Amino acid sequence: MELKAASRRAALAEDLRAELGAGENLVWLGGPDARATFRKMRPLLWTGIPWTAIAGIIAVFHGAGLVGMIMGLALAAGPFVNAWLAANTIYALTDRRAIVLCRPIGGRTLVSVDLAGADREPEILRSYGGCGTVLFVSNLPPRRRYTDYRGKFGFWDVPDPDGVAAALRPAIRNFRR
Repeated sequence: MELKAASRRAALAEDLRAELGAGENLVWLGGPDARATFRKMRPLLWTGIPWTAIAGIIAVFHGAGLVGMIMGLALAAGPFVNAWLAANTIYALTDRRAIVLCRPIGGRTLVSVDLAGADREPEILRSYGGCGTVLFVSNLPPRRRYTDYRGKFGFWDVPDPDGVAAALRPAIRNFRR
């Protein structure tokens, strides 16, 4: 399992390196922790499984219960889907921009944010198991991928948020020179 995840991350890293511009240097490369993303969404299991069971009982007597079962199964699948997406995502920081590459089945999403709008100091939001989110570019549209409700872009659910912030600080300082 670990070997498969490592080879998946290596393939993502190669895809990401192909996206780098001429003279663009890679400063940091990492990705979200799939276990942390699963734990964060675990309450959906507590909702989805009982919902599916109750809807299954209703489905025995009335066909409309099938719709409820589908909804409950979708809720219960949420943590697994989120963890799978995290396992297929890689983050990169270059001397010019931050990049997020996600390669789910049949698709590819590349998000690139210029460091020109970077905050002076990254914001760390700690979560489960020592993981955390590092937010470092402000004033983006809140609906943009990998931004929070305030429009702050960052790397979500990284295993070592302090290490990411430490890599970010000199990259931001050097970019502003």
